[in-house]
Amino acid sequence: MRLRSLRYERMKKIKEAFKWILVASILLSLATSVTSAQSPALTITEYTIQPEILTPGELGTVTVTIKNTAVNASADITDIYLFASHFEHEHKHFEHVGMLGGGSSTSITFAFNAPKEEGIYFPAIHVVYYPEGSLARDTLRYPFPVRVNERTSLKEASLEVEKDIPEEIRPGDEFTLSLKLTNKGETAAHNIFVEIGEVQAIYSKDPNNYYIERLDPEKSREIQLCFKSSKDTPTGTIVIPIAITYEGLSSEVKKQNEIAGIEIVGEAELSISNVKTEPLNIKEGDYFTLLVRIENTGDEDAKSAKINLVSPFEGTKTAFLGKIEPDDDAPATFSLRASKAGELTNRLTISYNDDFGEHQLSEEITLTVSPKDNEYVFVGVAILITIFILVLCGYYLFRRKR
Repeated sequence: MRLRSLRYERMKKIKEAFKWILVASILLSLATSVTSAQSPALTITEYTIQPEILTPGELGTVTVTIKNTAVNASADITDIYLFASHFEHEHKHFEHVGMLGGGSSTSITFAFNAPKEEGIYFPAIHVVYYPEGSLARDTLRYPFPVRVNERTSLKEASLEVEKDIPEEIRPGDEFTLSLKLTNKGETAAHNIFVEIGEVQAIYSKDPNNYYIERLDPEKSREIQLCFKSSKDTPTGTIVIPIAITYEGLSSEVKKQNEIAGIEIVGEAELSISNVKTEPLNIKEGDYFTLLVRIENTGDEDAKSAKINLVSPFEGTKTAFLGKIEPDDDAPATFSLRASKAGELTNRLTISYNDDFGEHQLSEEITLTVSPKDNEYVFVGVAILITIFILVLCGYYLFRRKR
């Protein structure tokens, strides 16, 4: 019994110890995860070197932006310094910078003198800090390139502009002009301003001015411009002026003028606006004039316009009108003879051409011709009736005398 009791007590103590070990492990893991979640994470998000290409021995600056990417953890920054063995610089250390909260950023600028020899150097920014609530020091190291060269041997920034625009549109159409700016030089272009000039009857749906802060060598930037043409836009070539200014390595403002051309093409639309005859009442056998008025309701000249008449009448069957401008009309005159009576169908075929090619349209008109009057028959009958009446009167008078 006593041995069994000792075994029971021993097992109980083992279970109790195991329980506390398990609890301690859980608490330790939680503490570790919280500490890990709260650890600050410093990084360099941006750096700027001025000037971007230095001549040997020239004074330059580098500005770095330090950010704490953690959300709820701060970092106590004690020292920031520039590690550059070949450089001479005035500010070697920024000490006791202070706490940098989660999600916050700060910028530091170092001044330095470039080495005497040309080449590409890689100095480094060192940031020494303590995570919040920790005695363990950590260091962020960030190397960056510095190019030292004689500027005369470098190719200045040079912008190449590629334009993409439709070859032709009609008045009232919308269109897009795409500009692609590419730096073909060996140094960056700064403070790029793109200004779109005004064009009569062409309206921009976007701002006319665009700004690009920096464009590195062999890099491109694309700008999309939307325009709408007016219904009254004249046909022909429209030129859109584009003015570009930018700064290169020497900070001298460069000016560059570009143009984008688009062809405005129109389409003529001819129709018959009026038909009349002189005289209005046509009789069989009469000569008469058929007057047809043609109008252009389109937005382009109708060129080489002519009308062919397919008709049972005798006379001229073709009329040449030449050019008919938009919102204008032209008369076509046909001299004809009504060779027969009745309601007669005539077909008018109009042909012309414009920027879109040759066109043809047809329309039928009906003319009424009255039958020819039998005037001679009526005159003869009247004469015979008159003679008959005279004979009767003479006979009556003769009988009365007797």
